[in-house]
Amino acid sequence: MTSAELLSCALLLGRRLLECGAEIYRVEESIERMCLSYGAQSADVYAVPTAIIATIRIDEEEILTQTSRIKQRGTDLDKVAALNGLCRAVCTCPASYGQFQKDLQQIEARPQYSKQVQYFACGGVAAFFTLLFGGSFTEGLLAFIIGFLLQTLVSYTERLYMHALFTNLLGGVWISLAALLGVAVGFGHNYDVVIIGSIMPLVPGLLMTNSIRDMIAGDFMAGISRFSEALLIAAGIAAGAAIPLGMRTLLLGVF
Repeated sequence: MTSAELLSCALLLGRRLLECGAEIYRVEESIERMCLSYGAQSADVYAVPTAIIATIRIDEEEILTQTSRIKQRGTDLDKVAALNGLCRAVCTCPASYGQFQKDLQQIEARPQYSKQVQYFACGGVAAFFTLLFGGSFTEGLLAFIIGFLLQTLVSYTERLYMHALFTNLLGGVWISLAALLGVAVGFGHNYDVVIIGSIMPLVPGLLMTNSIRDMIAGDFMAGISRFSEALLIAAGIAAGAAIPLGMRTLLLGVF
């Protein structure tokens, strides 16, 4: 594997890790270890949630630098684990450029959960959180329906490459509006419990956890960036949920 191919493969690995929701320190360490295992004298990596910059020194005369822009990010912990395994494998036994690309393509081709499973999972999370917060069986059923349709909305906005802020804003509007209408037609009595339970699938818990973990690891820029993104998403959810409630107050004069 040539020096340019090595840096390209290492950056591609780091990019895939970031796109799947890995922590910043994991991305930087994976790229650095891979480059050193292939014979680089040193490797300096700087990563933030939206970009990776890596410089490797092969010898005193050959220094290479590449940058990779991260445009799409999500959560796929199964692929994060697989990519970690690939990194450990090539660090232990360096592979050729073609073999590395083949292994990486196999990981990318791993099947994800089907849309139907995601819909039912989101509905189940909303329903059980509603029951956990003291809701009745009827309110849990309403939350299941809301969560099921919420995931269809999220899937549609993902195909439009809509920003997470607007996706969660629309999700908050849908949850609040559907809960009010559901309670109005007889699905329970406490719309607030239904709203709280149905909002839980949207809460950026993993993003917040990773931001704190990055800051603990010393990556304050990345940690603050992710923390700010989590707060922005939370604000979008809250604003979306408040719109139907505010309209109800204006029209009916009650909260």
